[in-house]
Amino acid sequence: MVFKNKIKSSIKNIFRKIYYFKYFIKFKNYGKNIMLSKRGYIERPGEITLGNNVFINRNFYISARDLYFGDNIMIGPNLVIECDNHVFNMVGETIFKLKDIRNTKGIKIENDVWIGANVTILPGAIIREGSVIGAGSVVTKEQPPYSVSFGNPCRPFKPRFTREKLKEHLIQMNSNYTYEEVIKYISKYYDFTD
Repeated sequence: MVFKNKIKSSIKNIFRKIYYFKYFIKFKNYGKNIMLSKRGYIERPGEITLGNNVFINRNFYISARDLYFGDNIMIGPNLVIECDNHVFNMVGETIFKLKDIRNTKGIKIENDVWIGANVTILPGAIIREGSVIGAGSVVTKEQPPYSVSFGNPCRPFKPRFTREKLKEHLIQMNSNYTYEEVIKYISKYYDFTD
């Protein structure tokens, strides 16, 4: 039974890679174990960097302009990522006439991030290492490392770990952040006491 499931999973992954081959050959850079589920669409894949172990669930739409994914990222269904925005405030010009003029800002999603279902990520957003983004959120700004954030607009709600567990986790995960750096980020949003 286990062997049968592994074969079935391998066949699914092969078909997904064939389906998304047109994107893979254009990605700026990509790591190992990239899993893109059914019914996804990517604009400008040449402006995307994907780390290792990235899973994006079904029905995603990504409009890239300098988009970075770190390692070990899980994303729920119905993701929307938009790295640019229309210009709409030029005096004497109709919005339709300005349709091809854009303001662009990159988006960065660091390592060890979980993004729930139906999340929209907009230009300039940074989702720091270890973050959890709740379902239905609209991410417009930086989210602190090792926090749980949600809402529209998305805001930090609580830390992922107690201080003691955070320290242990950062060491075990060989984090890019020191304990002091994470505390400094988190303390901007709430009093981080156990």
